[in-house]
Parts: sequence; structure tokens; C-alpha cells
Amino acid sequence: MTRAEKVAQAELGCAKVAPVVFLPVTRQMTRRLIKVLRRPKKRGDTYCGSVAGRDVSVVNTGVGAPSAEGKVFACLGVGAKVMLRVDVCGGLEPAMKVGDVVVAERAVPFDSTTRLAAGDADVPASPLLLEAVAGVLAARPALRYHAAAVATVDTFHHQTDEMHATWARRAGAVDMETSVIYSLARRAGAHALAVMAVSDVRSAGLDPFGDDRFPYGDLYRAFDDLAAIAAEIVGKLPDPLPAAARGVEA
Repeated sequence: MTRAEKVAQAELGCAKVAPVVFLPVTRQMTRRLIKVLRRPKKRGDTYCGSVAGRDVSVVNTGVGAPSAEGKVFACLGVGAKVMLRVDVCGGLEPAMKVGDVVVAERAVPFDSTTRLAAGDADVPASPLLLEAVAGVLAARPALRYHAAAVATVDTFHHQTDEMHATWARRAGAVDMETSVIYSLARRAGAHALAVMAVSDVRSAGLDPFGDDRFPYGDLYRAFDDLAAIAAEIVGKLPDPLPAAARGVEA
């Protein structure tokens, strides 16, 4: 086995992934993405199948940039060319509602993992994937979505109003994985995009863990929408895939 295959075996439980990789975090999103695969097969900690005639893997990154860094690094080392983060984010704009879709046009690294690996510059999403998702969303006029920068941060349960105010000066949403995914993919010459559902809006008092009135139905419907959107993005990919820009800075 090569070094890259040994890394993948350690991180993913298998030595190979498909050229297109879906990267969920939550169990709910992982289950939905597995369902869009044709003939899914479990390989180690991953699932492999096909979508729109292309081989696709589903790899749960775990929560946070340190966990995502290991999984994404392993995938890129064994042939991944398209990385689609599909899961949830927090809304930093008061107009956002639970269940809205956020397309991360660029990632803003407030997390220490991305800064150690690639520096603190904003990292853009793949233009190829942004074009693909724009076409998908144009066919869904009733869907509420936002194109925004996404701040990637190190903490979930200890976020404060002051932190949110700082992040909101540079981003419209917040998560814990996108920056490291974009940075590693860009360094490897792969395409990356995060398409997420808003799961909470702190400024509006929408907390999935602290409010009995939380609109869980809207969030679960957004999970279904995201799985369909991810599949449709794959269907819009050109064949063969063009090379992605390399480097870290936008």
C-alpha cells in the first residue's frame, strides 16, 4: 500500500474513495445522502455508490475542523476530485430562517486548524461547483437560499453574542468545517463547495436545543432538499472534470 492508501485506511477504514465525495456531519444528513446513492455499499466507514452515472462516496467528517481535516486529507490522497459538504450551519444574518439553504461562496477561517494548515486568508469555493449549484437552485424558485461567506470556527456550545458579532462582520453564516475543506481541496487541485441548511439563528433566538417552539419540520425538510440538491449538482458536472485552481489564497 502507498502512504496515501495507509492514511485512508486509518482515517476511513478503506484505501479508496470515489472521485466525488459527499461530506456530511450529522447522522440525519448522512442517512439521506446514502439514500440518493444507487446500489450503495459500505466500505469501512464510508458508503460508495453512484449518482447520475458517477461514482460517489459518502464520508462523515465528524464535527469540527480537526476531524474534517483528517477525513478530507485522506480522501484527497486517494483520488477525490470533488468535495461537497452537505449539512447544517448557523445563520448570522437576522433575515435567515431555519431551513434556508446557504451556498458558501467563500470560507473565512476563524478556526485554528485551517490557520495552521493554510493561513488565515479567505478561501473561495470552486467556480465550477458554484455554477452547477446556481443551475440547480434556479430550477427551485420556491426555495429560500442565500449565497454568503461562511465563517468556520472552533466552538459550538460556547459561542457568545460577541463572537457572533465578530464573525458577522466577515460572513453571513457560521460552521465548523468548511474552511479546512476548501483549503485542503484548493491545495490539492480539487473542487469544493459547501451547501448547507440553516439550523439555528442566534440573533433571532432560534436554538434547536433550547426552544420548544423550534421549527424542526423546516429543518428536516431542508435535509431532504439538500440531498436532492447534492445529487443534482453531480448530474451537472462536466465529463471529464476540468482541473481546479491550486493554491490557498483567493
